[in-house]
Amino acid sequence: MANEHLRRLREAMPSPSGSGLPMTRAELAAAVNQYIWTTTGEECHLDVDTLARYERGQLRWPRAMYRDGLRAVLGVESDADLGFFRTRRGKSTDPTRSAASAREGTAPEGLIDHVNRRQFLQTLTIAGMSASMDEFAHELDRLAPARVVTEADIAQLSSVGDFFTSWAHVHGGHEIGRAVSVEMSRAVDLLKTPCPPRLKSQLLRAVGQLGVATGSLLFDAHQHQLSERILAFATACAEDSKDWNLRAKALSWRARQAVWIGDVDAGMTFAQLGLVRGDRLTATERAMLHTAVARAHGRLGDVQATFRAIGEADEAFAGADPANDVPWMAYYDHAQHSGDTGHALYELAVHGIHVEEATRRFATAVAEHPDTYIRSRAFSGFKLAALTMHTGDPHQAVQFAEDAVRDAAGVRSQRVRRTALEIASPAARHQKRDDVAAMLATLQTVGTAA
Repeated sequence: MANEHLRRLREAMPSPSGSGLPMTRAELAAAVNQYIWTTTGEECHLDVDTLARYERGQLRWPRAMYRDGLRAVLGVESDADLGFFRTRRGKSTDPTRSAASAREGTAPEGLIDHVNRRQFLQTLTIAGMSASMDEFAHELDRLAPARVVTEADIAQLSSVGDFFTSWAHVHGGHEIGRAVSVEMSRAVDLLKTPCPPRLKSQLLRAVGQLGVATGSLLFDAHQHQLSERILAFATACAEDSKDWNLRAKALSWRARQAVWIGDVDAGMTFAQLGLVRGDRLTATERAMLHTAVARAHGRLGDVQATFRAIGEADEAFAGADPANDVPWMAYYDHAQHSGDTGHALYELAVHGIHVEEATRRFATAVAEHPDTYIRSRAFSGFKLAALTMHTGDPHQAVQFAEDAVRDAAGVRSQRVRRTALEIASPAARHQKRDDVAAMLATLQTVGTAA
């Protein structure tokens, strides 16, 4: 008979996801596992299948620790409130059996008159087995290995993070949301799973790395609110694991996103937070963060502060040694540094301040970025085209834009699209030119072509 008590208690609990739906079996199992881990330090794994067996009444007397956890999570006082009762094996007598029949050792009249004797004995045997099935299943449940985080789990998380990052550099982040959602959910589930102490920091680092990759993809797709939440989560993972390199990377992305959406003050704060204890960072990481500071100052139009921050970034990058960097910093090479500092100068250059320096840095980035970082090459190409359209020869600007459009042909990115369309404003005064008009029409496809 199904255990309706337990099912109703679970469905009366709201889902911790905030969806407004009832708590799922998976969520209840996770909550019980967490309660047991927190209160006893014992690693165990109550799973969805076992909970389903409880609710179907196939298991009537779970392990004591599971009963304790279910009572605590569901807020009841007794095992009976959960619908659990200890099963016992025992003899039963038939009250219709006569004393004479019992003395004679025969069955009551009519009891087996029409029943095959062998079938009758089999029925008795099955009844006896059924009485002990709960206890047998309980023993099997005790023997099942507890689910704990393994090194293989951590390695898989790291490889997924690497894949998302590589994908974004080439294809952008516009249409990978479902895969990102699945992997981040799995990563969060692993954080709720008992983890051996020796692996805890590695797990936090891998989850944080995946969070940075995921947050940057969502930023690229202009899913800003969710991106910020995940990047903040990644920052917390980095801090809990005491990984200063990952913390710097997470805060760099948060700074870039904040400046992008116009919250320059927050962007400055994130970048400067990343530079705290700069002695624990590599020269490449310091250059990356100083560049983020420069981009914030550039957006504010503060010429002196922008050049001061770019000088600090250049000085740090001059001491960079890729051998000292963690793998995810491989992207920040001379091309990336040139492009990022060019972006910092762009807001000043469009007003005629150090146009040549900004142009030189963008041109270097376009020339040096390999195809593995084609999205970054497209960013710098469109910025170079827009700057040239503002301050130089419109024909040359069109050529730069056409090159960038070819680079962006396979990229689905809202950030690339917005950067490309920045050319429209300075091109307005040249729109009667055939080449400019054709270029403006072509720009409408950027960021959406598969």
